[in-house]
Amino acid sequence: MSAPKYFWYEQKELKDPIAVIGFPSIGLVGSIATSFLARELKLQVVGGITYPDIQQYTILQNGNAYPPIRIYAGPIPRMRKKSKSAEGEVKEESAQETVEEKPKKRVKSRDIIIVTSEVAPKPEFTYDLALDIMEQVKEMGANDIIFLDGIASNEPAVQIMGAYSNDAAKAKLEDAGVRLMEEGIIRGMSGVGLYQSRYDGTNTICLISPANPQLPDPRAAAEILNPLKQLIPRLNVDPTPLYHEAEDLDNRVRVQQNQQNMINQNLYG
Repeated sequence: MSAPKYFWYEQKELKDPIAVIGFPSIGLVGSIATSFLARELKLQVVGGITYPDIQQYTILQNGNAYPPIRIYAGPIPRMRKKSKSAEGEVKEESAQETVEEKPKKRVKSRDIIIVTSEVAPKPEFTYDLALDIMEQVKEMGANDIIFLDGIASNEPAVQIMGAYSNDAAKAKLEDAGVRLMEEGIIRGMSGVGLYQSRYDGTNTICLISPANPQLPDPRAAAEILNPLKQLIPRLNVDPTPLYHEAEDLDNRVRVQQNQQNMINQNLYG
């Protein structure tokens, strides 16, 4: 693989960041979830990546052109709690300004790095690109890496699974109540990240959501955010827009199927 070309737009001092990496796979789970996270957290694009062997295109965001692979980074916004004024007006308050009935355990604040793309590398380039991206996020300060991925399934019930690189990563999955994947095959960027991390000692987790193998699956991407919120301190995102997107997609597919059935009936009925 030709050497990747990096574009750096801003240098940020990050506080003990966690890196979340999502590339296209089954159901586009990783791409959908990471793009949604970056948008909901209002993170800035701090860098971009391309290389000659990848499909070339640009992503426009707020009029700015970025390469196929983007790196977002920044603090996780503090959770805000809604309250009502005497006049019934809904106001938002910082979590620090509200009085809790029961004191909660303080959670260490950490920043986040998100690496996302809509295009997967060719199989022969996956190894080099995965290692290069992992080295970059570690240089940015990340000692914990989470890959988001999908696995083919047509079952309606979704149960997220987690794979790990070492005992520390395994313990985090257990604390989050994620079912451990002890046997199986994990392909692509996530697979490379796991076995490389076992070798070099990086704390790496792969969250895997069963997904539709035929279509983009925003519902599976929404489901994977629930355990992710348990793994990343103070991460508080509402996946409702992804569920709405999934319903819209289901409706469009249903309409197309009905139209096809009517055509078949007219032809063969």
